[in-house]
Amino acid sequence: MKYLICNLKAFKTYDEMIYYKDALKLIDISNIHFVVAPSSIYLPLFKDSNYSLCVQDIDLLESKHLTGDISILQLKSLDVKYAIIGHFERRKYYQEKEYEILEKIKISLENRLQVIYCIGETFEERERKVEYQVLEKQIARIFNKLNHDDLNNIIIAYEPTYLIGKEDTYDILKIRSMILFIKRIIWDYYQVYIKVVFGGSVNTNNISYLSVIKEIDGFIICSSILNPNNIPLMIDKISNM
Repeated sequence: MKYLICNLKAFKTYDEMIYYKDALKLIDISNIHFVVAPSSIYLPLFKDSNYSLCVQDIDLLESKHLTGDISILQLKSLDVKYAIIGHFERRKYYQEKEYEILEKIKISLENRLQVIYCIGETFEERERKVEYQVLEKQIARIFNKLNHDDLNNIIIAYEPTYLIGKEDTYDILKIRSMILFIKRIIWDYYQVYIKVVFGGSVNTNNISYLSVIKEIDGFIICSSILNPNNIPLMIDKISNM
Protein backbone atom coordinates (compact mmCIF):
# COMPACT_ATOMS: atom_id res chain seq x y z
CA MET A 1 0.00 0.00 0.00
CA LYS A 2 1.04 3.58 -0.65
CA TYR A 3 1.50 6.29 1.98
CA LEU A 4 -0.34 9.55 2.54
CA ILE A 5 1.51 11.59 5.16
CA CYS A 6 -0.44 14.67 6.26
CA ASN A 7 1.98 17.29 7.58
CA LEU A 8 -0.23 19.91 9.26
CA LYS A 9 2.77 22.06 10.24
CA ALA A 10 1.70 24.94 12.55
CA PHE A 11 -1.75 25.36 11.05
CA LYS A 12 -5.11 25.15 12.81
CA THR A 13 -6.32 26.33 16.18
CA TYR A 14 -7.69 23.96 18.81
CA ASP A 15 -11.30 24.17 17.57
CA GLU A 16 -10.18 23.77 13.97
CA MET A 17 -8.18 20.70 14.91
CA ILE A 18 -11.17 19.15 16.66
CA TYR A 19 -13.22 19.64 13.48
CA TYR A 20 -10.38 18.18 11.40
CA LYS A 21 -10.13 15.08 13.56
CA ASP A 22 -13.88 14.53 13.36
CA ALA A 23 -13.77 14.89 9.58
CA LEU A 24 -11.07 12.22 9.32
CA LYS A 25 -13.39 9.70 10.98
CA LEU A 26 -15.61 9.82 7.88
CA ILE A 27 -12.81 9.03 5.41
CA ASP A 28 -12.06 5.50 4.20
CA ILE A 29 -8.33 4.97 4.70
CA SER A 30 -8.36 1.19 4.39
CA ASN A 31 -6.41 1.14 1.11
CA ILE A 32 -3.41 3.25 2.17
CA HIS A 33 -0.97 3.86 5.00
CA PHE A 34 -2.49 7.03 6.45
CA VAL A 35 -0.19 9.11 8.67
CA VAL A 36 -1.13 12.36 10.43
CA ALA A 37 1.50 14.81 11.73
CA PRO A 38 -0.15 17.61 13.76
CA SER A 39 1.66 20.16 15.90
CA SER A 40 3.00 18.52 19.04
CA ILE A 41 0.47 20.25 21.30
CA TYR A 42 -2.33 18.49 19.39
CA LEU A 43 -0.88 14.98 19.39
CA PRO A 44 -3.08 13.87 22.34
CA LEU A 45 -6.21 14.65 20.30
CA PHE A 46 -5.30 11.93 17.81
CA LYS A 47 -4.31 9.18 20.25
CA ASP A 48 -6.10 5.87 19.64
CA SER A 49 -7.12 6.79 16.09
CA ASN A 50 -7.25 4.14 13.36
CA TYR A 51 -4.30 5.70 11.55
CA SER A 52 -0.66 6.32 12.42
CA LEU A 53 0.48 9.35 14.36
CA CYS A 54 3.64 11.28 13.48
CA VAL A 55 5.63 14.00 15.21
CA GLN A 56 6.95 16.83 13.01
CA ASP A 57 10.37 16.91 14.69
CA ILE A 58 12.04 15.72 17.89
CA ASP A 59 14.16 17.57 20.40
CA LEU A 60 17.87 17.03 20.02
CA LEU A 61 18.52 17.04 23.78
CA GLU A 62 15.31 15.31 24.79
CA SER A 63 17.15 12.91 27.11
CA LYS A 64 18.17 15.83 29.36
CA HIS A 65 14.55 16.72 30.16
CA LEU A 66 15.05 20.41 29.42
CA THR A 67 12.38 23.05 29.87
CA GLY A 68 10.24 23.30 26.76
CA ASP A 69 11.37 19.97 25.29
CA ILE A 70 9.24 16.90 24.58
CA SER A 71 10.73 13.53 25.46
CA ILE A 72 10.55 10.39 23.37
CA LEU A 73 8.80 8.60 26.22
CA GLN A 74 6.10 11.27 26.16
CA LEU A 75 5.69 10.80 22.41
CA LYS A 76 5.52 7.02 22.73
CA SER A 77 2.89 7.31 25.46
CA LEU A 78 0.73 8.99 22.80
CA ASP A 79 1.29 6.09 20.38
CA VAL A 80 3.42 8.18 18.02
CA LYS A 81 4.87 5.85 15.37
CA TYR A 82 6.73 8.18 13.00
CA ALA A 83 9.05 11.20 13.20
CA ILE A 84 9.75 13.68 10.39
CA ILE A 85 13.45 14.54 10.49
CA GLY A 86 15.51 16.94 8.38
CA HIS A 87 12.67 18.86 6.77
CA PHE A 88 13.79 21.65 4.47
CA GLU A 89 12.23 24.29 6.71
CA ARG A 90 14.20 23.06 9.70
CA ARG A 91 17.42 23.13 7.68
CA LYS A 92 16.73 26.62 6.29
CA TYR A 93 15.19 28.56 9.16
CA TYR A 94 16.83 26.79 12.11
CA GLN A 95 20.13 26.16 10.34
CA GLU A 96 19.85 22.50 11.29
CA LYS A 97 23.11 20.75 10.49
CA GLU A 98 23.65 17.17 9.36
CA TYR A 99 25.17 16.08 12.67
CA GLU A 100 22.01 17.28 14.41
CA ILE A 101 19.80 15.48 11.90
CA LEU A 102 21.86 12.32 12.36
CA GLU A 103 21.52 12.49 16.14
CA LYS A 104 17.75 13.00 15.89
CA ILE A 105 17.49 10.01 13.57
CA LYS A 106 19.53 7.87 15.95
CA ILE A 107 17.36 8.89 18.91
CA SER A 108 14.20 8.07 16.95
CA LEU A 109 15.42 4.69 15.76
CA GLU A 110 16.75 3.71 19.19
CA ASN A 111 13.26 4.35 20.52
CA ARG A 112 11.56 2.43 17.70
CA LEU A 113 10.05 5.38 15.90
CA GLN A 114 10.04 5.07 12.14
CA VAL A 115 11.88 7.97 10.54
CA ILE A 116 10.64 10.02 7.61
CA TYR A 117 13.95 11.48 6.46
CA CYS A 118 13.57 14.52 4.19
CA ILE A 119 16.04 15.17 1.40
CA GLY A 120 16.03 17.36 -1.69
CA GLU A 121 18.05 19.68 -3.86
CA THR A 122 17.71 23.45 -4.23
CA PHE A 123 16.95 25.25 -7.49
CA GLU A 124 20.55 26.46 -7.68
CA GLU A 125 21.89 22.93 -7.27
CA ARG A 126 19.64 21.68 -10.02
CA GLU A 127 20.72 24.56 -12.28
CA ARG A 128 24.34 23.58 -11.68
CA LYS A 129 23.39 19.97 -12.51
CA VAL A 130 24.67 18.60 -9.20
CA GLU A 131 21.29 17.40 -7.88
CA TYR A 132 22.25 13.72 -8.00
CA GLN A 133 25.46 14.34 -6.06
CA VAL A 134 23.54 16.40 -3.50
CA LEU A 135 21.05 13.60 -2.85
CA GLU A 136 23.77 10.98 -2.68
CA LYS A 137 25.62 13.01 -0.03
CA GLN A 138 22.45 13.62 1.98
CA ILE A 139 21.83 9.89 2.04
CA ALA A 140 25.40 8.67 2.57
CA ARG A 141 26.27 11.07 5.40
CA ILE A 142 23.37 9.66 7.40
CA PHE A 143 23.11 6.04 6.28
CA ASN A 144 26.84 5.37 6.61
CA LYS A 145 26.62 6.11 10.34
CA LEU A 146 23.60 3.96 11.15
CA ASN A 147 23.27 0.28 11.94
CA HIS A 148 22.29 -1.62 8.83
CA ASP A 149 19.22 -3.16 10.47
CA ASP A 150 17.88 0.31 11.29
CA LEU A 151 17.77 1.35 7.64
CA ASN A 152 14.59 -0.68 7.17
CA ASN A 153 12.84 1.73 9.53
CA ILE A 154 13.49 4.79 7.38
CA ILE A 155 11.24 6.28 4.72
CA ILE A 156 12.80 8.83 2.39
CA ALA A 157 10.72 11.94 1.71
CA TYR A 158 12.04 13.43 -1.51
CA GLU A 159 11.10 17.11 -1.56
CA PRO A 160 12.86 19.32 -4.11
CA THR A 161 13.09 22.51 -2.06
CA TYR A 162 12.21 24.82 -4.96
CA LEU A 163 8.79 23.14 -5.28
CA ILE A 164 7.74 23.59 -1.66
CA GLY A 165 5.03 26.24 -1.50
CA LYS A 166 5.20 26.87 -5.23
CA GLU A 167 2.90 26.18 -8.16
CA ASP A 168 5.59 25.27 -10.67
CA THR A 169 4.86 22.78 -13.43
CA TYR A 170 6.16 19.34 -12.60
CA ASP A 171 8.74 17.62 -14.76
CA ILE A 172 7.36 14.10 -14.34
CA LEU A 173 10.27 12.39 -16.08
CA LYS A 174 12.76 14.23 -13.88
CA ILE A 175 10.92 13.35 -10.69
CA ARG A 176 10.77 9.70 -11.72
CA SER A 177 14.48 9.78 -12.50
CA MET A 178 15.27 11.17 -9.04
CA ILE A 179 13.06 8.61 -7.28
CA LEU A 180 14.71 5.77 -9.18
CA PHE A 181 18.15 7.18 -8.40
CA ILE A 182 17.42 7.30 -4.66
CA LYS A 183 16.15 3.73 -4.61
CA ARG A 184 18.99 2.43 -6.76
CA ILE A 185 21.88 3.90 -4.78
CA ILE A 186 20.37 2.78 -1.47
CA TRP A 187 20.01 -0.72 -2.83
CA ASP A 188 23.47 -0.73 -4.40
CA TYR A 189 25.22 0.64 -1.32
CA TYR A 190 23.18 -0.84 1.52
CA GLN A 191 21.09 -3.68 0.01
CA VAL A 192 17.92 -2.17 1.45
CA TYR A 193 14.71 -1.60 -0.48
CA ILE A 194 13.64 1.82 0.73
CA LYS A 195 10.23 3.47 0.50
CA VAL A 196 10.32 6.92 -1.13
CA VAL A 197 7.45 9.38 -0.82
CA PHE A 198 7.28 12.64 -2.75
CA GLY A 199 6.46 16.14 -1.52
CA GLY A 200 6.42 19.62 -2.96
CA SER A 201 3.05 21.41 -3.35
CA VAL A 202 1.17 18.23 -4.24
CA ASN A 203 -2.51 19.09 -4.68
CA THR A 204 -5.78 17.69 -6.03
CA ASN A 205 -4.89 18.83 -9.56
CA ASN A 206 -1.31 17.68 -10.02
CA ILE A 207 -1.60 14.43 -8.06
CA SER A 208 -3.18 12.87 -11.15
CA TYR A 209 0.03 13.50 -13.10
CA LEU A 210 2.28 12.38 -10.26
CA SER A 211 0.29 9.19 -9.73
CA VAL A 212 1.55 7.81 -13.04
CA ILE A 213 4.98 7.46 -11.43
CA LYS A 214 4.57 3.95 -10.06
CA GLU A 215 7.93 4.10 -8.30
CA ILE A 216 6.59 6.70 -5.85
CA ASP A 217 5.49 5.01 -2.63
CA GLY A 218 3.17 7.81 -1.62
CA PHE A 219 3.12 11.51 -0.79
CA ILE A 220 3.85 13.91 2.05
CA ILE A 221 1.45 16.83 1.73
CA CYS A 222 0.63 20.00 3.66
CA SER A 223 -1.50 22.74 2.10
CA SER A 224 -3.95 20.60 0.17
CA ILE A 225 -4.76 18.27 3.05
CA LEU A 226 -5.61 21.15 5.41
CA ASN A 227 -9.08 20.93 3.89
CA PRO A 228 -10.19 17.40 4.83
CA ASN A 229 -12.59 17.37 1.87
CA ASN A 230 -9.56 17.06 -0.41
CA ILE A 231 -8.27 13.93 1.28
CA PRO A 232 -10.70 11.38 -0.27
CA LEU A 233 -9.85 12.72 -3.73
CA MET A 234 -6.16 12.19 -3.07
CA ILE A 235 -6.66 8.76 -1.53
CA ASP A 236 -8.53 7.68 -4.64
CA LYS A 237 -5.57 8.63 -6.83
CA ILE A 238 -2.97 7.17 -4.47
CA SER A 239 -4.72 3.85 -3.90
CA ASN A 240 -4.92 3.28 -7.66
CA MET A 241 -1.24 3.89 -8.33
